[in-house]
Amino acid sequence: MPTAHDAVSFKQQGNEFFKAGKFEQARASYEKAEQCDPKNYVYPSNLSAALYELGDYTGSIDAVVRSWRLLRDRLDAKVELITRLSTRLAKSLCHGARAGTVTNKLLRRVASDVRQLREASMNGAPDEELKRVWDEWTTVYHELVPCAEKAHASLTGLSRLPLFFKPLDPTKEFFSIGTDDIIDLTEGWGPHDSHPLEFDKLPPEMLSELSFLFGGVGDGRHVLGTLSGLHLAYKKLAKKKQKRFHAHLTLLDIHDATIARDLCLLMLLHELNCTKDPMSRVEIKATLMYMFTGMAMPSYCHERLEGVIRDLRGRLSAAPPDLPPWLHVVSDSITEVLQTLDFWIQTAKSTKRMLAHHATASEMDSPESAAMSRLPGTNPEFRKKVESNIASDREALRQQLLNATDEELGKGGFLNEGQDPQYVREYIRDHIDEFVDTIYKSYRGGKVPLFEENWYRLFKVFLPPAELRKRHSGFDAAWKEILDGREVNPGLQQKAMAHIESKWKPNITLFDLKCADPMVYSDADGYPDFKMDMFTTIASLDQFNRRNGPDAQQRIRSNPNMLAWNTCNTFFEEAAIALEALGSCLMIELICGGLSEELAKMRYKGDLTRPEEFPRKYTRMWLSNVPDYTHGPMNMIFFVLPNLQEDPQAAIACNSMYNIGAWANDEEFIHTYTLLLPEEIPRYLACNVIDCRPVFDVLVLGAKPLPRPLSELATREELLTWLTRVLFNTFIPGHSKFRPSHVRLPHNLVAFFGIVMYLHRIGYPGHWLSEFLAKVLSGSMVSDVRPYDDFYPIPFSERTRRVPMRKVRTDPWLIEFETIIATAYYAIPFPISGALPADFTRDAGDIAVWEAQVRPAQYFSQRAFMNFSHPRDPRTQLLFFRGDVTNQTVLIDEIQKIFEGKASPPPGTFFVMTAQEYVQYETRVRFRLSRRRVERMRKESSKWSMMAYRNDTGQQATLPVPIDRWVLYDKGTA
Repeated sequence: MPTAHDAVSFKQQGNEFFKAGKFEQARASYEKAEQCDPKNYVYPSNLSAALYELGDYTGSIDAVVRSWRLLRDRLDAKVELITRLSTRLAKSLCHGARAGTVTNKLLRRVASDVRQLREASMNGAPDEELKRVWDEWTTVYHELVPCAEKAHASLTGLSRLPLFFKPLDPTKEFFSIGTDDIIDLTEGWGPHDSHPLEFDKLPPEMLSELSFLFGGVGDGRHVLGTLSGLHLAYKKLAKKKQKRFHAHLTLLDIHDATIARDLCLLMLLHELNCTKDPMSRVEIKATLMYMFTGMAMPSYCHERLEGVIRDLRGRLSAAPPDLPPWLHVVSDSITEVLQTLDFWIQTAKSTKRMLAHHATASEMDSPESAAMSRLPGTNPEFRKKVESNIASDREALRQQLLNATDEELGKGGFLNEGQDPQYVREYIRDHIDEFVDTIYKSYRGGKVPLFEENWYRLFKVFLPPAELRKRHSGFDAAWKEILDGREVNPGLQQKAMAHIESKWKPNITLFDLKCADPMVYSDADGYPDFKMDMFTTIASLDQFNRRNGPDAQQRIRSNPNMLAWNTCNTFFEEAAIALEALGSCLMIELICGGLSEELAKMRYKGDLTRPEEFPRKYTRMWLSNVPDYTHGPMNMIFFVLPNLQEDPQAAIACNSMYNIGAWANDEEFIHTYTLLLPEEIPRYLACNVIDCRPVFDVLVLGAKPLPRPLSELATREELLTWLTRVLFNTFIPGHSKFRPSHVRLPHNLVAFFGIVMYLHRIGYPGHWLSEFLAKVLSGSMVSDVRPYDDFYPIPFSERTRRVPMRKVRTDPWLIEFETIIATAYYAIPFPISGALPADFTRDAGDIAVWEAQVRPAQYFSQRAFMNFSHPRDPRTQLLFFRGDVTNQTVLIDEIQKIFEGKASPPPGTFFVMTAQEYVQYETRVRFRLSRRRVERMRKESSKWSMMAYRNDTGQQATLPVPIDRWVLYDKGTA
């Protein structure tokens, strides 16, 4: 039989756990104490404290009420205890109501107790904290109905705020032809990363909800690979499961020309399926080959491609769009796609100029080659890894030569008939280094040179199919000379080249609108520069074609007779068969937009132009190397992973290509982007790290059901230290080296606020997060964390680097917080009203987009390499300042000193903005600010101005624009 003595023992035990921060164990001990002595008000009071720290605000309210009911009639009740209970009750009510766990039913049940305890604690002179939290509860209570009504609109508004620092120049890079191995998402992440989707283990309902997202879809190669994989999987299913089977593929890319190009690809496959004539089918598949991976194409292929482009233009212009039943283009994207299609239809380009801009590159030009690894800024550890890989390949060649059989020596041309094998072996052994050098350079690590590569070096186009070759003057004769191992006759070469330049057409789908932009090309007649090994793609297609056959493990480019046509013919034929066979079981959707932004719209039902039945969560997502541009795994976890289905086989994956030379190892990659080590990510950020090899391979992440128990997560001190590092590094960003070691960390304060919101969803208590933000918003933040202001990558030593405790200035960034909080206000899952400065608006309708016409302060070079100030780097920050108090040069130069506590210029005379709506530093800038704030600024001083600058080099990008020239932006008249 439990006794009061037992209760005291359990209480003492609970106190020890509580002091140690082990709140779950403390809760259990206090519950036992209350069970042992249910008439003692102390134990439910202790329990309420533990429950509050765990974020169980409903449980805390109930425990406070139980304690109050035992306490209220006691004459010896201590004022301090009543005050503590009352304060905890008000806080729990605020947090529970904002989080949606405190219901109206609960409020009605405890209404009398709440009123009594509030009144009892207010007798005499209540302390300021008690008064503040009850005032906050009054606000939260009156906002219960508005929150219910406006939360969705607030989330939608937040999803539309930009997450990244903008570049000074919004011109997008057009990556028209990819370099990845083909990926079939039903099998994993490529030929070397098997992670099969076991369809038989999927719940029956998931067979009808299979969904795959390609974020940064590029040339669509992985879409076709996955289509073929889905078809194979479908055929293996039992008839009953086939009836349930349905797959949705979302093709997403930020560039309209990419979406337009992939549409042409899909419609050519559709045309192939609708065509029976053998010669027409050959022409269509040749068109697919040349469009997919060629610089130029025969006129008959160009006519077919132009026909598809014109047909698409008509289909997309219809209302509703007239597309095949398995194809959908989100209506928001159609206008941009039509602009590109029109450009392709109306633009005439020169084949001669097109080929002049194309240089054939070798494997040695890849990011993993020794030459590339020696570029300035490349990480020494990366260089060692590359050299180690090369040494490994060379050693394999050495052993292959030294241990070759007589037959293998004969096939390799080392042993001729009648020669003594032993003599040849001794000769090879004596000259082994020379042989290895020669073979490695010409065979590129075991990849044999193809006959067609010799053709391509001369003509820069792929050889047409044999059935069509007679249409091309001089081709057969030139090809025969190459097959015979002879130099092509100069006259024959000239004849074939003249035919190409006069009769062939450029691949118009490799051009985007910037080619006609005089700000990019002075003559408005630009041509894309292509220096790439075009046979990399052909070899990848060949490897994919062989994936299920006896030669699946054979090295790529092992057959010198391989032709681009034969490879493409097989690949596109399989994709077309899959497309036709899946039929009504398939939907392919195309969206033009940013990955994080479009997924946010899906999460918060802001994707109003997508059909309601389309998926908002995906089975698997391949992000290519988009995270290289969008803050790496940090962005993946907070802004992509929430759109993943909660199934053990569901996953998101990416590779890294943009800055592969920057990294010493995978751990440095993860730490620079997330400020965590790989093994810490599951505990801090509540996701599974399935495969962590981002530098040379892939990064694969999986979701966990949320929220997680607090015992699985980081401690309060750990979390807030990490969050402080994230915030300070957003305030004061570091610096990037030259390409190809250029690291992008573009998250702005909108992204930071989104991270805070998601941390609550993970399971971190709301009061941890609201109290942290309150310090930021009140300007009372004291910390020993210092922002990293050196060159990326961020070294591990930064994790523990500390400075003496000091008060930092957050006022330069508060106005941007006003915009964010007003936009998201009714969806914020913890109370924030009590922390807001008095002049902050909470009305999303008061936040407006303003536009200012700007003039450049200087011009920035578009040179890709050895350039610290490329205008397409996401480094724009806006500075707003009173010119009668300070000036932009002082503010830009001393922003870090100001953050560290420098008193001048005083708060209220300037602020900075990390999120912009639009920036083109030579023409205009758009930004969001409260209307009422702008009106107050105008009344305060006519000397307020805005200008743009780079947040790394401090270079001024625009001249200041006075406040009287800021105008409300009207999208309809822009």
